[in-house]
Amino acid sequence: MKINNDWWKWGSAEKRKSLKNYPLFGDHLQKLWGKAFDEMQPAPEQANIIADEQRVAFIQKLFASELPQIKISTDPAIRLTRSLGKSYHDLVKALFNLPIPLPEAVIFPGNHDEVLRVLQFASLNNIMVLPFGGGTNVVGSFDIAEKAHALIVFDMSEMKSLLSLDEKNHVATFQSGIMGPEIEKQLNAKGYTLGHFPQSFEFSSLGGWIATRSAGQESSSYGRIEDIVISLKVATPVGAITTSGYEGDAEGINIKSLFFGSEGLFGIVTEAKVRIHPLPENKKWVIAVYPAFENGLDTLRELVQMDIFPSVVRFSDENESFFLSMLSHQEPSLMGDIKAFVSKQVLKWKNIEKPNLMILRIDGKEEESLAKKVIADSIVRKNKGFLTGDSIGKKWETSRFGLPYLRDDLMERGIFVDTMETVLPWDKLADFKKHLLKQLQGCSAFGLEKGILLAHISHVYTSGASIYFTVITAQDRKQPVEQWKTIKALVTGNIVEAGGAVSHHHSIGRDHQPWYLAKTDALTKKLLLSIKKTLDPERIMNPGNLFDE
Repeated sequence: MKINNDWWKWGSAEKRKSLKNYPLFGDHLQKLWGKAFDEMQPAPEQANIIADEQRVAFIQKLFASELPQIKISTDPAIRLTRSLGKSYHDLVKALFNLPIPLPEAVIFPGNHDEVLRVLQFASLNNIMVLPFGGGTNVVGSFDIAEKAHALIVFDMSEMKSLLSLDEKNHVATFQSGIMGPEIEKQLNAKGYTLGHFPQSFEFSSLGGWIATRSAGQESSSYGRIEDIVISLKVATPVGAITTSGYEGDAEGINIKSLFFGSEGLFGIVTEAKVRIHPLPENKKWVIAVYPAFENGLDTLRELVQMDIFPSVVRFSDENESFFLSMLSHQEPSLMGDIKAFVSKQVLKWKNIEKPNLMILRIDGKEEESLAKKVIADSIVRKNKGFLTGDSIGKKWETSRFGLPYLRDDLMERGIFVDTMETVLPWDKLADFKKHLLKQLQGCSAFGLEKGILLAHISHVYTSGASIYFTVITAQDRKQPVEQWKTIKALVTGNIVEAGGAVSHHHSIGRDHQPWYLAKTDALTKKLLLSIKKTLDPERIMNPGNLFDE
């Protein structure tokens, strides 16, 4: 099948980036590996698809006769773009022309009733169902290697309406297919924000955030998605569920929690009632550099244990801070050289040889945010931090959704880039980071000591924080999947061994399933299977995604 060669890439074509835009980073990689990474992997002109045309014809005939009012497509190109997410493994399949099974059709429901009708119809006809929001999943949630039956994908993109906005009570109700930018556009016009900004914000949906238990970049203040959502409307193969509509009550067991992180296993979320917030009157930045990672951890821990939770927390270790400095300006310039020299002299004076960069943003009314900033500044100084100007934070905020664009180009050039994350107690974070780097440096798939491990703290809690890792190394172009599996297993295995969560905000999917199952006790599995059997007796809903049913 002839395809657009860029179909697998992130986002909008006009925003795509190349290693050539970042000469400092390119020079660093060349010195490290002894090569320029300028040999591009040719993108395939033909997709290596696996399609069952008999099943396609069966689905077409069935929907035409029984559900003619439902919008459906069997176009191979449309089916292809709903076959993969954005995990490293997904992109390897596209880039190296590995086999990609296609669903038999893509459904475009327009409202809750249509979702319910199709699910019930699919259950009666033993058709597998997979919900699709923005397609940004990075843990293999769309990876259906073997289909026992015909599969249809629910593309939720037409369910994108703001159904109600209650300004007095600060709540809004949206259809679940609405994307992040549209949520903020509609709320901002009325002076409000949802406060949920994951890395995938521009291309991910409200329903996807719920299904994967998302945490946005501002969740330390505004809350994770499960804190934001008040109630849900869900379509299942056996009927509809509407959960309690209160932020707090004692009406027995609220089953809303069942659907956070369920990844389409129990049903499809069609509507969500959410808390909204007035747009912050004031934003105060606290930007600092530290001589050691531990100093910054102490600052964050002391802040949150005083109940000061910044809306933005981004604390990069020395390796990531160095990496960010190479991406901070695209072309060398005289003024850039002067600024870099002055900064270097100041850091040397402060005895900071390898800076660890912290970016915090405190939202609120002028008096409140200023008071918290004064406290934060004092804690920074107490922990050997050197405060800098606001410009770094403002620049990060304007470009924070752009980094995924660079990954595609790096992969094409033979550079491995993948991310893993977890949550750990405060007293384990620094030691675990050192331990993980040591383990990776003994691994040939990582490139031994040539491999790069970047880390930053992204979300903070009273008892601990999420630490986010980026792995960069030379790609094994002969065995790219085996290289990825080796690195993924090493990192995730070490995370679990250290007592960390399998995932903090990326979800489970098929990539994390072995470790998730190993951590789940027998009684919990039995309970989940019982719920699955009740809500989806024919096991058509994303079967096998979290566990083998």
